[in-house]
Amino acid sequence: MNENKIGLSSDNRKLLVVLLFAILLIWGPIEPYGMIVRTAYLVILPALLWFGLGYFTKDLDIDKSTNDRLTRAIAGILAGAFFVGAYLSFTAPYHTECTQEVQTRDGTECVGDYVGVKGGDKAGAFMLILFGGIASWYAVAKHDEKES
Repeated sequence: MNENKIGLSSDNRKLLVVLLFAILLIWGPIEPYGMIVRTAYLVILPALLWFGLGYFTKDLDIDKSTNDRLTRAIAGILAGAFFVGAYLSFTAPYHTECTQEVQTRDGTECVGDYVGVKGGDKAGAFMLILFGGIASWYAVAKHDEKES
């Protein structure tokens, strides 16, 4: 048994919970259930993951360097997924655009229809490249070494 084991670090737990929250926020269902159910699963599922990771991974034989490698691997996988998404978005034969927008106090809102337009989504590809760059930076940046 390793004397330096600390289990899954709180930074890795936070990273995994934030990823789950972002996935649920972006791709979670809204329409058939309503905002109360959406809010409930946006709170309950990440909380269950947080406590589950804390309970089931506290006795794992993971030290600080393994936790650091795990953080870098997660960030690297995210960066790769963002770059692949950017390539697919840029080279797509079609993307959707709104036919009519109105100015709101904090930007614009689509009031028209979404229609298919020939060509790739250059703005979406740029955003994915930006997120991929941030994830790549996080994968190679120096991280604080904490016990848990």
